[in-house]
Amino acid sequence: MHMHMRTTIDVPDDLLKRARLLLAERKMTFRALVIDAVERALESPAVPFRLRDASVGDAGDRGGVSSKAINRAIDEARDPSFRG
Repeated sequence: MHMHMRTTIDVPDDLLKRARLLLAERKMTFRALVIDAVERALESPAVPFRLRDASVGDAGDRGGVSSKAINRAIDEARDPSFRG
């Protein structure tokens, strides 16, 4: 037995106008469009977020700061008597 749920959604006017044009072309209902969109969203694997590389200079650049230098600065900030 299939259960159905009736719900109400608010759709921005400009999106609804665009949807109606598509619905007319495809000869389908808004209900069918929503069901199709939800099914596709549930079937699609999540796309992992990738942070773009915003580093400056290249890896061989001696002007950069090493992780060792950063860790040393953190240790010194926490304990001024630290000698790394």
